Amino acid sequence: MPSRRQLLAAMLASPLAGCATTETTTGTVTRMGVTVGVPQRTGDPIDASVVVLAFEPDRNLVHGEYDPEYVGAAVDDGSLSVSQSIHERLVARFASARYTVNVVPDDGRPVNGVVTREACTALPLGGRATVAPYVDDGVGHLDVREATLPDAAPDEVTVERFDLDDRLDRD
Repeated sequence: MPSRRQLLAAMLASPLAGCATTETTTGTVTRMGVTVGVPQRTGDPIDASVVVLAFEPDRNLVHGEYDPEYVGAAVDDGSLSVSQSIHERLVARFASARYTVNVVPDDGRPVNGVVTREACTALPLGGRATVAPYVDDGVGHLDVREATLPDAAPDEVTVERFDLDDRLDRD
């Protein structure tokens, strides 16, 4: 199985379609998540998070929550790595699966947006990333240009489990 560094190198080596900006932001990856579109009996699907992880640089800690039924194998001690098979299960069960990331620069304005599954898996929570924001079909995206691992492991990791079906009051 390839390492995160190998995946990141391969991902960054290939050009990404739809990227129309050269303006970039470099900062700390402070939030990562997976949002699914939950089908409804009538109307459009509703968005629900199956995992959200956040890094607090000033306290060097990771916290968050996830539903182990859907993404249990993707969450490991405060990191997120979504395999193709997990992605396929999400897309088969839900109307959509989106991967989101927030990058906070040392100074300036934070950016957030949708990234590819591969980029989400390659990005290290608490590490540094250079991204180029762009809009595609009215949705903000981030083109990951570069990423580096955190200097040190977080001092504390608190990641809780929840049941999405209970939250949505579904059987």
